[in-house]
Amino acid sequence: MDPSSLAPFYQDWRFWSFLVSGIAVVLSQLPPIRILIKPLKLDVEVNSRVNVTHKIGNPNFGMHVSLGNSGGRNLRIKGLRVNLQKEGKDLVSLPAQNYFESPTDKSSVLFVPFTLKPDEYWSHGVNFLNFFDRTTEKKYRENETSLRLDIQKKLRNRPEDEKDAVKGDEELIKPFIDLMDKLFIWEPGEYIFELEVDSSPSSSAFRKKYRFTLYESDTRELKEHTEVYPFGGGILYNVESHVGLYVPITEHFG
Repeated sequence: MDPSSLAPFYQDWRFWSFLVSGIAVVLSQLPPIRILIKPLKLDVEVNSRVNVTHKIGNPNFGMHVSLGNSGGRNLRIKGLRVNLQKEGKDLVSLPAQNYFESPTDKSSVLFVPFTLKPDEYWSHGVNFLNFFDRTTEKKYRENETSLRLDIQKKLRNRPEDEKDAVKGDEELIKPFIDLMDKLFIWEPGEYIFELEVDSSPSSSAFRKKYRFTLYESDTRELKEHTEVYPFGGGILYNVESHVGLYVPITEHFG
């Protein structure tokens, strides 16, 4: 057969049928066009109350945060942070360290970076805090051990009919009181905090400011944690009342 007499390939219906089928297979593996063209958008919501407390003066800040990806591409959530101010002065910057997987959980899990797919949400109670530096942590553990041994010794040596709580020696409590005085920040006044969500792409990052007020009674309640330090409360074991305060917040537009 003379090759010049063959019809061009683009006139062969079988070629077009194969091409269309191939394109359909490729498109079936891709997200719908309506999703691909959606702009990047990270939706952030917070609860109307935050938790304010401390660990031997070291400030702890808790908040329920909801993150949603309403855009068309994956978003990588690299970290959350709360930046605290009072009377125009920077106080402390607290990174998200752990969170509760469900509202009924008593123990938290480590916060690590994660990815939000389109239309996916992440909503949890988050703890923001700075851990002690290595030097402070080492000294804290040494003082904790000394207090524990002292209380255990006194418990072993007390009369069998003695049921009163045992106190540690004053010199063993003093390092914790000193640490409390050094680190405590929750004085009366108005506080402004910025919630910062570090994400990738960076164009989806989020920053927003809120405010709350602490009164003298709030500060007094938080400082009263020291009253059980001599017994090891809040040091050797957790105290339920040390959960802290739940204070209302409002958006700050300044």
